[in-house]
Amino acid sequence: MTSEAVLFQRPQVKTPKPAAAARGQATPGAWGPSALPIIAIDLPVLYEDEGQEEMGEHTIHTLTDDIIRLGLESHLAERPNHHVFSNLNLHYHRIDKNAYISPDEMVVVAELPPHPSMGSYRVGETGPAPILAVEVLSRRTYQQQDVSPTGKPVIYAELGVAEYILVDVRGEFLPQQLLLKRLNEEMQDENGVPTWQDEQDADGGVTSQLGFRLIIEADGQVRVLDATSGRRYLRPEEVEMSRQQAEQRATEAERRATSEAATRQQAEQRAAEAERHAAKEAIARQTLEDELARLKAELAQLRRSPQ
Repeated sequence: MTSEAVLFQRPQVKTPKPAAAARGQATPGAWGPSALPIIAIDLPVLYEDEGQEEMGEHTIHTLTDDIIRLGLESHLAERPNHHVFSNLNLHYHRIDKNAYISPDEMVVVAELPPHPSMGSYRVGETGPAPILAVEVLSRRTYQQQDVSPTGKPVIYAELGVAEYILVDVRGEFLPQQLLLKRLNEEMQDENGVPTWQDEQDADGGVTSQLGFRLIIEADGQVRVLDATSGRRYLRPEEVEMSRQQAEQRATEAERRATSEAATRQQAEQRAAEAERHAAKEAIARQTLEDELARLKAELAQLRRSPQ
């Protein structure tokens, strides 16, 4: 993994490292109202999507978002305390309770109740701040300060989000198609906020501390991989294709089972018929043998009789 020049970063000043819990990081058993980030006065107050209601997402943005969500869910499926939230309003501001941002994907580590219909997430009330945020750049999201030094990066840094991944599949907004910004607790700006260290793998992908990789494949689409095994997690269309193939295999197996059952039934019927035929032949043979024995006895009797 190689480090590159840090983009969209405020001036760096070496200052003492603040406590992680003060910025809302996922310290076990520590999250709650007291674990809300200490919001600086100049922290951006965003109301994401405001004024953008009529601007639809581009197809590639939606597709990429779905691929990453499904890949993260697959990768973290065996970690019940790791929760993947997609396009959920994240309320982060201690003072302005209405301020929110909507990460395309975020991962929270906490013991949370089932959340199939959760409408929003409030740091310090619903649970701790995310450890990972992913933004898939489009013209709309780019306008909403995904990369601006006065926008989401400073908010995520204040919250203590350990990793911030930017995805620009078509390379329209960043020099890199994939960029991982890792929070640098040792280097802080003049306000005491940790800064970001940009990272990218040699092949252009990025590797998360959660054990997955993002790469851009030959078809131009993003792929989520297991960083250790290299396992390629299925994309939504591949899941659907796999489901259809499984259904086809199940249907074919059912047809084969039905055909085999019919063949077996026919064989059993033939065996029963053969058994009945054999029984008839046995009876006929026994009748002939009895008749032959009777005739032999009668002949013997005649031979012994005097003339």
